[in-house]
Amino acid sequence: MSSKTKFYTQCEQIFQADLGFGRRWKSSAAQALGIGRATLYRYFENDSSVPDDVHARLRALSQRQSPRHDDRQMLSLFARGLADLQAEIDANGWIKAGYPSTLQRVFDIAGAQKATNGDDRWPTDLAGLAAQAQLPLYKWKIDLSWDPDGDFTAAALISNGEITQECADLAAPGRDPEAELTENVGYQLLMDICRNREDGQQVYAAFRKFVITHPVIGNAISALTTAPILASIERIYEILDAFYQRVPEALCVGSSLPVCQVSGTILRRERAGFYTEYRDPAAIDRAKSGEYDKRRWRVTTMQLRRPFRRYWCLPGLTEIALAETLSDAGWACDLWPDFDTIDLAATSPDGTRQIAVDVKAFVSPNVLAARFGGFKQYVGNYECYLVVPDYLPAVVPEYERRFRAARAALGDVDVAFQTLLGLLSELEVRL
Repeated sequence: MSSKTKFYTQCEQIFQADLGFGRRWKSSAAQALGIGRATLYRYFENDSSVPDDVHARLRALSQRQSPRHDDRQMLSLFARGLADLQAEIDANGWIKAGYPSTLQRVFDIAGAQKATNGDDRWPTDLAGLAAQAQLPLYKWKIDLSWDPDGDFTAAALISNGEITQECADLAAPGRDPEAELTENVGYQLLMDICRNREDGQQVYAAFRKFVITHPVIGNAISALTTAPILASIERIYEILDAFYQRVPEALCVGSSLPVCQVSGTILRRERAGFYTEYRDPAAIDRAKSGEYDKRRWRVTTMQLRRPFRRYWCLPGLTEIALAETLSDAGWACDLWPDFDTIDLAATSPDGTRQIAVDVKAFVSPNVLAARFGGFKQYVGNYECYLVVPDYLPAVVPEYERRFRAARAALGDVDVAFQTLLGLLSELEVRL
């Protein structure tokens, strides 16, 4: 456009700066004014042709205050943008398709806030965000009054080159983060198939154990030989493609993939040693010291998608360890009964004790207190235990006390709380 008309200048100021739509303001302008893009561009060229009703809508919009995004909302927008960017890197090993729309949108909003009211606390480009996101939130100079329990105050959005659990939680405020797992098309297909089979519960448990013990697979056909029942699942390879994603060669060190010796997940290189997603200090120490297993990389190599690693694979290591230990001691164990109503139901060798166990690995005891839903139909007939991995109380001070205090504050009933070793000790079973 050789010269900007008055109508163009008004629209640019209102939609790009005042309303914070940034570089994509023209599409938003057309939608808000109730006209098509082609018509909008025609009015830009000749503003004498703009109808009175369009001028009236523009005047009304100019009198509207800019949408106010408080600090909590802005933080959630940045977290969502980073989560979407992480998904792009997970799939390709680099940023292949440019910034996700969610990330560009929050950069535009941050730029508009800086231009209109001088608020320069928020980064407006990826380099600035990458640097700031590695700082704990209390160093962002933002209002953190929405976090009275301090669950996020000392958290960063990025650690060791990846988004943190706290970033993922902030990206979906008020939403159960495990919804990302249950909304997966492969999960829905798996559940539909299992519910229509007589052996559906066995198939479900076998598949869940498979993904926990196989976070990385080089060849799906050979991997499935470890769980023959899965070969009978209709559309099993379609399900696997939804649960797993291809591993980009960029994750290789030399010609092989570095794999965590404890969890079996792929490690990421740090300045010194490697970084593991698993929070167990034993796994972290091995990775940092450069101890890892090697897996040959193939074009067909796949790894579990991030939600399944986070909510099935890593907590599942404790679930399987508990079930196998009790089974070795003669207990009758049922992992994930009734399609995961709880994680484990078990009966003692003499039949005198029945326990129901739910394993959770939330780093924040307050988040655990808010999201734990109880034991439902198992209350009354079973001794019910909420179990966390042994490492959590070791790395989070006063974990149990803080959990119980948060649960009491929410008005929820008390629950028996144990670590894995604590529960086994109470049951007089050796690991």
